[in-house]
Amino acid sequence: MRILAPIALALALAGCAYPVSTVEQGAAASGLYVRFAPAGATLEVDGAPAGQAVVFDGKKAVYPVAPGKHRVVVRGAGGVVFDKDIYVGAGSKVAVEISR
Repeated sequence: MRILAPIALALALAGCAYPVSTVEQGAAASGLYVRFAPAGATLEVDGAPAGQAVVFDGKKAVYPVAPGKHRVVVRGAGGVVFDKDIYVGAGSKVAVEISR
């Protein structure tokens, strides 16, 4: 009986060692937004064109992306003005900071 009690306790605690994760349905989408961009600048995300690099106005111009690392390139009339890997967390919006 003395041997069975520690084994039973170890088995009971082993079930508690697994991590628990939850997925919230309807959680906010992840995205990128541009804080400043030269007139006529274009945006590329992971090598694919994403359109005009429109400055975020608080309601529009958020480019949806999946959570994770993304290569973001902004091209202006004079060439590349921004080229960087950006990590976007689940449900977060990350600013593309372009120096003026």
